[in-house]
Amino acid sequence: MMHYMQMNTVMPVNTAFKNIQQKINAIQHGLLRFKDKKEQIALPVKTMANNDNSLDCISIEFLPGKKFINRSVNLVQKSHNDYLYVSGIVTNESNKRNNILSIRILKASWFVKKEKKSVSWLEEKYIYETSALKKRSA
Repeated sequence: MMHYMQMNTVMPVNTAFKNIQQKINAIQHGLLRFKDKKEQIALPVKTMANNDNSLDCISIEFLPGKKFINRSVNLVQKSHNDYLYVSGIVTNESNKRNNILSIRILKASWFVKKEKKSVSWLEEKYIYETSALKKRSA
């Protein structure tokens, strides 16, 4: 099966971001990926988008001794034919009963899997980037 990626037009930031936030909350679970020394870690999490450009992740697994503040992370979520990919920085962590990580979202994308006969591809539905990230890449 061949795979391609197609991009739609970019929507206004507020509309695209609100739609992505709603989808994060609808899916509720995902994998939080990050590098720890030379190892790539994929941590199962429960997710909740906040009213600002952040989200909270509750770790299902407890990782004693790990520090997450200022760590770059990626959240990957899938639901049916929808795929979310969120990049961000951990801004806060709580180690009481569960590991609760607050993540400032730098970039978020929502892709939809499309198929036609034996060909499938991911089509970008929404994209969000913080203005700081746009300035840095310009």
